Amino acid sequence: MTDARSELPGINSNDPGTEERFDWNGPDVIIDEQPTTAVYRNTRNGIVIRQQMTGMDDEDQYVFFSTDDDVRTLIHALEREIAGA
Repeated sequence: MTDARSELPGINSNDPGTEERFDWNGPDVIIDEQPTTAVYRNTRNGIVIRQQMTGMDDEDQYVFFSTDDDVRTLIHALEREIAGA
């Protein structure tokens, strides 16, 4: 039976004693750790973006959007930021 990890790029299971050190601050890291995020409608039919509290927060963080047009405005602003990156 073969080790399935040996078929993954960047993982060499032939000699576990020679495993390379990975730089978690290096350019290969594309997304840092972040709070779990949910998007849903509240009882007033608004859109809510909610992030679970972390060790640095006392409670969950919320962003509310009252109308669908507000959400579209947010999406356009995010697309503009992505295009400018």
